[in-house]
Parts: sequence; C-alpha cells; structure tokens
Amino acid sequence: MSEHELSDAVVELTAPDGQVYRFRYGATIPYAGQDYVVLLEMENTISGEEQILVTRLEEEDGQLSFVVAEEEDVIQQVFDKYVALTIHQTVEGECGCGCGHCHGCGEESQE
Repeated sequence: MSEHELSDAVVELTAPDGQVYRFRYGATIPYAGQDYVVLLEMENTISGEEQILVTRLEEEDGQLSFVVAEEEDVIQQVFDKYVALTIHQTVEGECGCGCGHCHGCGEESQE
C-alpha cells in the first residue's frame, strides 16, 4: 500500500472490548530502521484533543495490519518526528507529498 493510498484511507481498529475506533492517516515516520505509521483518531475526545496512535504496518499472508507500538521510547521518538514534520508542513503550506494540496484542508497550496 502506497503512502498516497494510506492518506485517503479510513482505518478502523477494534479494541479488545469490541469498540471500534476510526483513524485517518497522519504520516509515515522512519525510525530505527523501521517505518511507523501515525494514525489520527477521527472522533475528537471530550476535551477536543486529537488522539494519536503510533503503529507499524505489517504484512502477513497478503494481509496488512497495524500493530500498535508499545515501547515508550519508540512512541516518543516517532511522535517527536511527527510533530516536527507537521510544523514543517504548516510552514511550507502543503502536506509534503508533492500532490500540491494540504491534506488537512483539501485546498490548493498557495506557492
């Protein structure tokens, strides 16, 4: 699955209690020789904060799955890189994938 395909996808993850959470693609962040996918929860929390999930994309028997990172140091490093990327994209005015628009607003960039 390409990064462009991921950017358009809605990812539904089911918790052990059966509750389904919906996420959208945030970014692919390389760290320690592995690619991590940052997922952004689509439903805001009561406080209005956006929930972020750091995952690894793994393929087994032709099926892709998102495996939640559990190592706190990995999560923090990937999150820090994601924040830096997001700040850079905001300054640059586009998503950085070369498509010419901002994924957050869908508007054409003003370059």
